[in-house]
Amino acid sequence: MRYKSNNKKKLRKKINKYLTITRIKRAISARLISTLITVLIVWWATGNPFMGLSIGGADMLIKLLVYYIHETIWEKKITKEIKKIKSKFYKNE
Repeated sequence: MRYKSNNKKKLRKKINKYLTITRIKRAISARLISTLITVLIVWWATGNPFMGLSIGGADMLIKLLVYYIHETIWEKKITKEIKKIKSKFYKNE
């Protein structure tokens, strides 16, 4: 029994690490695309590429943080719902 429990803990840690890394990669890729669009729009509107880059940089940092927090909250919610489903499933077996 103890052996299985340790394996489950290791597996859970690996899955959580994978999810964290994936969440970070998704946040970065989404922000890069969005920031590029923001930079181009500001550059087009103002005619100043440096204005576009400065606004785009601030936009990227702020929204990257907000997106990561948002994804983390949703991941926790999903995990809780999955645990509820599993507990109901195992009770019915």
